[in-house]
Amino acid sequence: MKGISHLFFLEQVVEDKSQLSVSELLHRANKGIVPGPDEPKLMDDIAINEKNADPCTSFGCLWPKHSDGKVYIPYVIANSYSPSEVDIIQRGLDSFSYSTCISFIPRSNEIDFVSIESRSGCYSYVGRVGNGQTVSLERGGCVYHNIVQHELIHALGFNHEQTRNDRDNHIQVVWENIIEDMKYNFDIIDTLNQGTPYDYSSVMQYERYAFSKNGLPTMIPIPDNNVELGTSTEMSQNDIIRINRLYQCFVEDKSAQLSVSELLHRANRGIVPEADEPKLMDDIAVNEKNADPCTSYGCLWPKYSDGKIYVPYVIANHYSSRELEIIKRGLDSFSYTTCIRFFPRSNERDYISIESRSGCYSYVGRQGYAQTVSLARNGCLYHNTVQHELLHALGFNHEQTRNDRDNHIQVVWENITEDMKYNFNKINTLNQGTPYDYSSVMQYGRYAFSKNGLPTMIPIPNNNAALGTSTEMSQNDIIRINRLYQCCE
Repeated sequence: MKGISHLFFLEQVVEDKSQLSVSELLHRANKGIVPGPDEPKLMDDIAINEKNADPCTSFGCLWPKHSDGKVYIPYVIANSYSPSEVDIIQRGLDSFSYSTCISFIPRSNEIDFVSIESRSGCYSYVGRVGNGQTVSLERGGCVYHNIVQHELIHALGFNHEQTRNDRDNHIQVVWENIIEDMKYNFDIIDTLNQGTPYDYSSVMQYERYAFSKNGLPTMIPIPDNNVELGTSTEMSQNDIIRINRLYQCFVEDKSAQLSVSELLHRANRGIVPEADEPKLMDDIAVNEKNADPCTSYGCLWPKYSDGKIYVPYVIANHYSSRELEIIKRGLDSFSYTTCIRFFPRSNERDYISIESRSGCYSYVGRQGYAQTVSLARNGCLYHNTVQHELLHALGFNHEQTRNDRDNHIQVVWENITEDMKYNFNKINTLNQGTPYDYSSVMQYGRYAFSKNGLPTMIPIPNNNAALGTSTEMSQNDIIRINRLYQCCE
């Protein structure tokens, strides 16, 4: 197939381990590890020295801010990694610059820096400790995007979510189910929470069976026992906010911290499509094929003999270099955890054409020939919005339209703008055997299309569960793609 040979440098394939939680990956990688004589003492994935207490800021462990308001952290990457492993590590390093003032930069001669090495398991010190400090990402089990971010967040000064000082208001720790010599992982620390709520979807939150000795939960969310716990594949919105507050970042674009639905509402409000654009229903371009499940119309992108789905794209030439980076990051993100490969079009008949048109929108599934994914320069160029529209193009609709929606969301119809109520019509969706997901990047926020500032959706049974705040595809989003396209997991 022309145009795709350059993609085969991606050595990592979709496998079960890439879809595991951070805590399960850490448990597997660090189980039975005996650190070498030149390595630090470890407490789970935290390297210990005399500075390791929380809040680490009391020991001056923050990385310094420069005159331009950014925090530059030098790094070196050991030469023991393969090209695809370096790509994953580099993606994790670069991800901080998209939404915080943290910029990891290759070291020249700086005294303090992080040294990324394949040592005994996955671990990091908490905060800056001075000179070269190891962030261990062992090749045997630590080179995954969420693990890279997790360890780097430790290096920035943060600890695990389940050790927060307000933990007991949100998590019931089931002490009798925890392995005896692992109970220290649940000790409460006097953390600096930066004024953010407890976050079940933080990349620093362990999952409910972490350190279980009997296969029973060690943590149960309260009051809603069924809330997903510790399944994040990316820094959450609260993770990002905490970094920006701890380092007093001046984030120029506050929109980067808004939910997908709020971004879409702002970008699409008052939009009148041009004469050559499709009819829009919110951010969905409509034609006669647009019904769910779209698979009944043969709208899936084809699979190739190597088991991957290659989706050609073109990007209009009116985007800036910074805007192109955001779009390409969104396109590339699918290759890390699914069999989807977006690649530059050569002469393929069916492809997506990414353009700055009237707001943010996409068709649902493959339409045939060129199909527009509109990412207007004024309002749509955010990572979660790019992923959201590409998920539409792959065949998925909004989470709140799921056929089992009413078991998980109470729609408050009287609060919805009258001509926007169609956005809450249920569809006979193919949910791929996954549970309703409050943290899906396809889930709108609780105030979506509100006419009076009151909620239009309320999670049940826990009314306080975070809704539609994802900054990245969730674990269930990824699983659905892999199941719909029968990716080799």
